[in-house]
Amino acid sequence: MKKNLLAVLLCVTVAAAVFAAGTSERDVKKQNEKKETLLLWLPPFASGDSLDMEFWTAVLKPWAEQNNCNLAIEITPWGGYEEKYLTGFASGEGPDVGYMYLEMFNDFIEMGTLADIEPYFTQKEKDNFIYWKQGKIKGGQYALPFVVGNPRIPYFNTDILKKAGWDKLPRTWEELIQCTLDIKKLNLPDVMPIAMEWADPAIGALNNIFYPYLWQAGGEIYNNEGTRVALLDNDAAVKAARFLYDLRFKYDVLPKESLALDGKSVRDLFVQGKVAIASMDANSAATLKQSNINWTYLPSFQNKTKAIWVASDALIMNNASKNKELAASLMKFITSKDTMTAFHTEISAFPSITFDEGYNADPIFKPLFDNESQYFRTLPVAEGAFKVMDNLLKNLQLMMLGDLTPEKAIANTVDYSKSVISK
Repeated sequence: MKKNLLAVLLCVTVAAAVFAAGTSERDVKKQNEKKETLLLWLPPFASGDSLDMEFWTAVLKPWAEQNNCNLAIEITPWGGYEEKYLTGFASGEGPDVGYMYLEMFNDFIEMGTLADIEPYFTQKEKDNFIYWKQGKIKGGQYALPFVVGNPRIPYFNTDILKKAGWDKLPRTWEELIQCTLDIKKLNLPDVMPIAMEWADPAIGALNNIFYPYLWQAGGEIYNNEGTRVALLDNDAAVKAARFLYDLRFKYDVLPKESLALDGKSVRDLFVQGKVAIASMDANSAATLKQSNINWTYLPSFQNKTKAIWVASDALIMNNASKNKELAASLMKFITSKDTMTAFHTEISAFPSITFDEGYNADPIFKPLFDNESQYFRTLPVAEGAFKVMDNLLKNLQLMMLGDLTPEKAIANTVDYSKSVISK
């Protein structure tokens, strides 16, 4: 890692020199002025928080030196992620530049905590961002798309499937049930036919364990306006919940032990050959390629339709930042070609976000992006989204423990939503 970081640092240092080539007399004077201080919050992307900190400290050091800035970097764990932002902004100690996922935006925009970043970018800079328009939310450019893609998809241990008589992949819900039943009949020691991260405390778990099934069944989380939870507008949510419930209680292919797993545990067990089928993110392929198992993936199961959850996360600027120009400069440097190439190479192989970087994700997923992108789905920017989704996760977890029926789990969530969404 350290050897790679030296190469990365050299690359980004060169980028910083180019970035500073047009330094004006005003910029030179800034070097002699008192140092500015900026706070940057980012989530963990690597396999450990320390790797993220090491990477960003090295990569952003040239920018900080060039801009005479004391740059404080914090790696914010996913657990309690939104709560930290709420506390930080409320206390006046939030970051100048941070990272948010879509379901956070509505509440923070309504609170007035996010700055509209459009005035700080030239048209040429805007045109270089592939997803710039996706950052326009509720009438303002509050987001700079940063992590777009990383779809959640089903993975399969092909050796286990072949032992169960499956030379092709199950593509429908019905075929998935039959495939897992056939694997169960093998009585392979310590092998789960299917595993899911039902013990994960973060609402992001729903991206694997519920939303794709909800959408595949023809359902939606919110109405089109994002003002009302739509889980009971048709039978799709209950149908999806019932499907998952039956995997556990009717067919017994989702063993009780799997209810104690988080996302990392699911991936670790899959790599060890102890899970036949699991939904994971595309970035997990890098880990799987280093394992000794034979595996493949399917873009999506199908019910009424296909559906694939994809990330649409972004950098944000604090509306209370004392130096928005400098904060914008940091955002530009983070998303520059050289920084992103280093990030996508060293930390996480997300798809590129700028035209000048080009396609650099894992080639195995290029057909997914080329042929299945019409089924890509992102979460809604909606009122009370984080609280509603957190409540939904808790109700579904209780369902999988046998404490709630599928109907009650969905109804409880809809009832709760009425207390957090204004009339």
